[in-house]
Amino acid sequence: MPLDSIAACVIGGVSLRGGIGSVGNVVLGAIFIGLIQNGMDLAQIQSYLQEVAIGVLLILAVIADQLRQFVMLRLKD
Repeated sequence: MPLDSIAACVIGGVSLRGGIGSVGNVVLGAIFIGLIQNGMDLAQIQSYLQEVAIGVLLILAVIADQLRQFVMLRLKD
């Protein structure tokens, strides 16, 4: 559950550095995670692979957040 919670927040747009994000986006992120997990359940994907898939989504969301912050800093200058 902690991985799902963190993934929902990051996918919802909350920055791990703080200061950015909203509750509505976190709810949408949680719904997205739920849809992904439900789809994997219906596809009969093993629970271990589901955790790996959520972890990969989390890593991709963190990379996207870092890129977004990098671009925002470049645009400020």
